[in-house]
Amino acid sequence: MTNLRCLLCFVLFATAGAVHAQVSSASLGDPNAKRNLIRLLDFPDTEGDATELLECQSILKSNGKMKDASCYLKNNWDADFAEAVQKASKKAVLVPAHIGKTAKDIALMFQVEFLKKGDEKSINIYLNPGDPEMVQEYGKDHVSAQRIMGRENWQNECPKHSKWVVLAKAFISEAGVASSVDLAHGGGITPTGPCLKAIVKTVTSSTFAPATVDGVPVPSGYTEPFGN
Repeated sequence: MTNLRCLLCFVLFATAGAVHAQVSSASLGDPNAKRNLIRLLDFPDTEGDATELLECQSILKSNGKMKDASCYLKNNWDADFAEAVQKASKKAVLVPAHIGKTAKDIALMFQVEFLKKGDEKSINIYLNPGDPEMVQEYGKDHVSAQRIMGRENWQNECPKHSKWVVLAKAFISEAGVASSVDLAHGGGITPTGPCLKAIVKTVTSSTFAPATVDGVPVPSGYTEPFGN
C-alpha cells in the first residue's frame, strides 16, 4: 500500500510539472502578417529627431485580439504616440498565451519604442514592462511573465465607480508560480482591506507563463496594475 501511495504521489507530481511546462507565452507572431501590431503602427508626425519609449498594457484575449490597450503618459509629448498604439491595437492580432493547446486571456504588459533620426524611422515592441532590474538581468528583449486571467474575483471586492490604481508586485518562478506579493498605492482612492486581499489572492492563485529569455523560462519579478 505504501509503495502504491508513493507511485500515485509521483504520478501527480509529474502531471503537475507537465501542466506548468505546457504554459506558453503570448507573442507578436509573424512580422509579415497583415494584422501584426508593428505593421499597424503609424509613426506620429514630429519635427526633428525623436526617441519615445512608452509603457503600455492591455488584456490580450484568447482570440489574439487586444482589449483596453493604454499607455502611461509621462508628458504631453507622449499623447500622440499613445494614441497611435491605441489605434493600432484595435485591429492587431497577436499569438495568444496557451495552457497546453487551449488559448487563454492574459494581462499583457509591453513597451513600444519610436525612433526617428533624420529621415529614418523605426518602431520596436518589447513584451515586458521595462523593469530596470529585469532589463539589466535579462536584456531589453526578454519576455516578461504573463498572468493567465481567470474569474478575477478582485473585481467583485474592489470599488467600481471610483478611480484608483494598486500596483501588485510579485516573484514568479520559472515554473510560473507566484509568491511574495506586495501592494503599493498607485493613485486615486485607497481601496479597503477586502479589495487588497482579493488582489493578493488573485495573483497568488493565478497561473503564469513564466518570463523567458530566448525561449528559456527564467525566474523574474512581476508588476501588474489593478484598478479602473
